Amino acid sequence: MKKTLMMMAGGILLNACGGAPVREVTIEAPRFKVTDAAPGGREAWLDSPNFYAKKEGLDVESYFFYTGDSQSADKRMACDKASADALDDIAKQVSTFVDSAIARATTDSTGSDSNGSSVVSASQTESSKLSSQLSKTLVSGVEKSKQYWEQRDYSETGGAKSVFYCWVLAKVSKKQVDDLILKAQNFRFKNDPSLRAKSEGKLQDIEKQFDRYMESR
Repeated sequence: MKKTLMMMAGGILLNACGGAPVREVTIEAPRFKVTDAAPGGREAWLDSPNFYAKKEGLDVESYFFYTGDSQSADKRMACDKASADALDDIAKQVSTFVDSAIARATTDSTGSDSNGSSVVSASQTESSKLSSQLSKTLVSGVEKSKQYWEQRDYSETGGAKSVFYCWVLAKVSKKQVDDLILKAQNFRFKNDPSLRAKSEGKLQDIEKQFDRYMESR
């Protein structure tokens, strides 16, 4: 079932300024109904954790904020998985960022290896391995700040009658992330020693670059 919404207010303003005419936007209706949920309802941190943290006056000078989400037939299991997903998100973002920074710092980052495949493709595989290694170092030091869950019923569309979705807001100190960035560099240089020489002197401000990257989230 679909609902069609007319963007009338925006259309009137656009027409008044000689802009585009009113257009129809089709939005697919939810395939489920929420039968139970955590008190307080959905909050902005679900989509933009760092923007939310800054708006709420949280300590964004010392911490980065991440979200994780998961689903399960059991509420506790869903929230445990969501916490694990937040850890994975931290590790993936650090590994992908460091891998990209090293690639930019090396002159042959767009070349080809002996098998004819691009170095970029090879680095994606290495980034996945790196992310897994970094996740193992995040056993402690990441704090769950908030949690929200919903119980959903998909039976009307042929799905399960009870599925729990859970989201968590986690924070990690910037110092710990800086340590992860250093570990990520060392892992990459250990796997490919030639990268250290090629990127020599080009990665001094990588922590500040990561700060700017996180500000856009």
